[in-house]
Amino acid sequence: MVTEIELKYSLLKNEKQATMKQVKALIDLLLNSHDIDYSYQQKYLTNCYFDTPDLTLRQHRIALRSRGTKLNNAESFEQTIKTSGRVIAGLHQRPEYNIDIKNNEPIISLFPKSIWQEGADLKQLQQDIIELFSTNFTRHTWLITLEGAQVELAFDSGNIACKDFDRKPSIYEIELELVKGDSNALFSLIQILFSQLALRPGQLTKAARGYALSHQHQRQVSSAKSQSIDYKEASIKSNFAGKSHVVEQDFSFSMPLHKEMSVDEAFKAGIGYCVTQLQLKIDCYVEEPTLNTLIKISEILLLIRHGLCLFSSSLSDEEAKLSSELSYFIQAIQWVDNARCIDTFIDKHNQNQTENVPTNKIISKLESIYKHYFCQSEALALLHSERFNNLQLALLVILLREKNSQPDRLTSEQTLIDFACARLTQSSKLLSHESENLSPLENLSSHESFFNAQNSFIPVLLTTSWFSPLFLEHESNVRENYSRLWLNVKLCIAELQSLDLVKQASEEFVAPDLQLLDWLEVEFENLTATLEQSKNRALSMKPYWC
Repeated sequence: MVTEIELKYSLLKNEKQATMKQVKALIDLLLNSHDIDYSYQQKYLTNCYFDTPDLTLRQHRIALRSRGTKLNNAESFEQTIKTSGRVIAGLHQRPEYNIDIKNNEPIISLFPKSIWQEGADLKQLQQDIIELFSTNFTRHTWLITLEGAQVELAFDSGNIACKDFDRKPSIYEIELELVKGDSNALFSLIQILFSQLALRPGQLTKAARGYALSHQHQRQVSSAKSQSIDYKEASIKSNFAGKSHVVEQDFSFSMPLHKEMSVDEAFKAGIGYCVTQLQLKIDCYVEEPTLNTLIKISEILLLIRHGLCLFSSSLSDEEAKLSSELSYFIQAIQWVDNARCIDTFIDKHNQNQTENVPTNKIISKLESIYKHYFCQSEALALLHSERFNNLQLALLVILLREKNSQPDRLTSEQTLIDFACARLTQSSKLLSHESENLSPLENLSSHESFFNAQNSFIPVLLTTSWFSPLFLEHESNVRENYSRLWLNVKLCIAELQSLDLVKQASEEFVAPDLQLLDWLEVEFENLTATLEQSKNRALSMKPYWC
C-alpha cells in the first residue's frame, strides 16, 4: 500500500492552450527555463471502473479500477483499489493498492484481505461487479527532480464514457504526484505552472466525475423504461431549462463546526469548507457561466475573508495579509451587484408587463449596461489567473499547518462557544449602532447613505453563517428569524439600488418619462416602508446566542 499525495488542476481551454501540443510545449518551456531536470514519456490509458449494480463498493468508499497502458507497441494491465482519504483545497491524499493483471478484468481476491470488511463474500462480489464507466486519455508525463524530491507531472487529455451514453465529458487536467521527498516540492512546481497555464484546483477526481456520469446514464435508462413522456409538456419545460433566476446573497452555507472543536480547529474546518465550495462553484461556472454562480463565488470569498477577520488572533502576520488579496478579488467581481440589480429588474418587467412599468427604451438601455458588466471571458480569466491560484494555494498551506507557531494565548484558552458568542455580540452591537444612526430615506436621490449601509449589514450575516451551527439547540425559528430580518433589510437596499439604476438610465433621455417617475415613486415608498419595518423588528430582537 502507498498513500498518494497529489495536486489536481483543471485546464481552461483558451487560445493559448487549446490543444495538447500547445500545453506540452508550454510545460517544456517552463521546465527548461527554470533549469529543472526531467524525463518525458507519452502513453495512452484506458481505465475501467467497476462496482456492483447497487454500488456496494462506492457505499464503502472504495474505488475499483483496471488500467490498460499502451506505451510504444507494448500494452500492460494493472488493477487498483483506492480507499477513502481526504481532499483539501485540491490536495488529494488516499491509500492505494496496485496489482499487475493479464487483462482489464479485475480479480478482487488478489487484493489484501485487510481492505474488506470482516465476513465479506469476495466470490459473490466478484460475480456481481460490472463496468460502470471508463476514462480514456493520452497522458504526457514528466518525471521531475526538484528541491531534493521527485515529482511526477502528468497532463491528461481525453474523455469519460459510459456504454450506450452519448454524453462524454472531457478530461483536460494537470496532476502533480509526489514520488518521494518533501511535499513542498509540489507547491513549488505548481507555482511555476501558474505563471503560464490557466488552471483551477480540482475537487472532483476523474472517478468522481465518472460516477456522476454513470448516475446520469442510469437515470436516463430508468426514465425511458418507466415513463411515457408527455412531449408537449416536455417542450414547454425545455423553454425554461436555460433560465437562471438571479438569487441574492444570503450566505446560507452551513459551516461544519461543532462545540467540541478548539478555536483553531473551527477556523480550519470553516476555511476548508469554504475553499471546497469555492472550487466546486468555479467548476459550475466553467460548465455553465451564469450570474447566479458568480454571485455565489463572490459570497464565498466574503465568507473566507470574514473568517480570517474573525480568527485573526490565530493567524501569523503573513497569513493575515491574505485578507487584502481576498479584497482584491471581491472588488474585481463587485460589478455582479449592479448586474444582479439590472437582471432582477428586467426579469420582473418581463413577468409583469403592465402600464406601471418603464418603457422599452429604458429596458434596452439597462440590457446594454448588463451586457457590458457580464463578460464571461474576463471572469473565467480571473478565476484561472496566477494570482487567484496563488491565493488558493496560500489558503491550502494554512489548512495543512499543524499549529500556529505563536498562538494567541486568549484564543487558545477560550472555548469555541465563548469565542463565537463574543464575535456575534460584537457584530450585533456594531450593526445596531449603525442602524440607529441611519436616517430615514426621504427620496431616491438621498440613497447614498443607505447603499453604503449595506457594508454594515453584511458582517452580521457573515458572522451568523460562521457560527449558527454551534447553537442548534436553540429555537431554530429564532435563529432563522434573526438572520432573515437583517437579510430583508439588505434585500430592500438592493431593490432600491435597482430603482436607482433605472432612474440613472432614464436621465439619459431628453424627455422625462412621467409614467416611469410615478412608478418609481410608488416603488420607493413601498420599499422604504418595508425596510424601516424590518430594521426596527431586527433591532428589537433578542440575540439567539445569549
